[in-house]
Amino acid sequence: GIDQSSVRERVTLTSGEREEGGMAEQRRALLPFLQRAEEVQKVEPRIAYYCRLYAVEEGLKLQNRDKAIDELLFSVMDKLESYKSKNALVPEEDKLQLEGFALKIFDRADRVDRAGRADMSTCKAFYAASVFMEVCTQFGDLDEDLLGKQKYAAWKAADIRKAIREGRKPTVGSGVLEKNYEAGDKVVCKEGESALPVEGAVLSAMGSTFLVSLPSGTKELKGTQLAVLARPGSTVIYTKDGKEEEGKVLSMDTTVWPPSYEVEKASGGTISTEEEHIRVTAPAPTPPAPTPPANLAAMDLGRKPEPVAPPPAPASPASAPPMAMPSSPAAAPPPKAVPGYVPSLLQMNDAQRQAKVAVSSLGFQDYKSAIDYLHKA
Repeated sequence: GIDQSSVRERVTLTSGEREEGGMAEQRRALLPFLQRAEEVQKVEPRIAYYCRLYAVEEGLKLQNRDKAIDELLFSVMDKLESYKSKNALVPEEDKLQLEGFALKIFDRADRVDRAGRADMSTCKAFYAASVFMEVCTQFGDLDEDLLGKQKYAAWKAADIRKAIREGRKPTVGSGVLEKNYEAGDKVVCKEGESALPVEGAVLSAMGSTFLVSLPSGTKELKGTQLAVLARPGSTVIYTKDGKEEEGKVLSMDTTVWPPSYEVEKASGGTISTEEEHIRVTAPAPTPPAPTPPANLAAMDLGRKPEPVAPPPAPASPASAPPMAMPSSPAAAPPPKAVPGYVPSLLQMNDAQRQAKVAVSSLGFQDYKSAIDYLHKA
């Protein structure tokens, strides 16, 4: 609750010097909350109380308040004290009631919008929902879901209003990527901010969350924690500005999140893009498991290679000549540096691109492709 006498003192102390022309701006900062309070006063007086309380808290933050704003704040505080004297406040329960009310307004507007029937009433409903969600912040920071809906509602209200003013039909939904994975889809998952991305497979979809099979077990993850798995060599359809074009994935960069994909377009040239612009039509062929030479295996395991016994020689006449053993192929010599040679900027950029694809290939244990791209670099 608020102590009316102490708040009145704060109003007086923080008013400071008056500035001409600031009253309209200051009123605009408070009116959204006071208007929502008036709208729900008869049906939800408790919601109206918290809208007015939030308006007072925001009003106290204003610098150089106009005298009319102070009078407005005093008037609102009188209403707050009147309600508080007759009703018990239970912050924990009131928080849930306010959040539930805000979500009810949001869901109603969202259903109308996704049915393609958005109008100015839908615009006002989205705006009201965003205001009620902002009022919820007086109980503490909004959780991720509510914060996302608060931002979306404010954006959607502006988007619908703009469409109506321009004489066009409002865009249905967000107009941006909505995750729509199906059972069996291969994905890359990032469980936490500091976690490394791992591969997984979608088992089932549950609205905006997905049940995913991971190396560590089955987990329920949000769409924002998933991205489509597109290994180098995958065939994709690249979409931009309503135009579609086939392409091949050269690399998938998971050092950033959401990941970025480097795609070589069929028409020529490469583009760095995000998941919303690609659709995998054919996954990359699975490379055969490489058989590293004995000395490489020894390096990996930190021990000396064990000698491999030769197969027993078949019985043959004493006069039979000994079998000739094939010699090991000589390793390809490294390229020789040309004295005084300076590569062009285009060549350097191409070398960097080939090296980047090699690193991406290593991330998928495709050693053969990695070696090929390093040779090209």
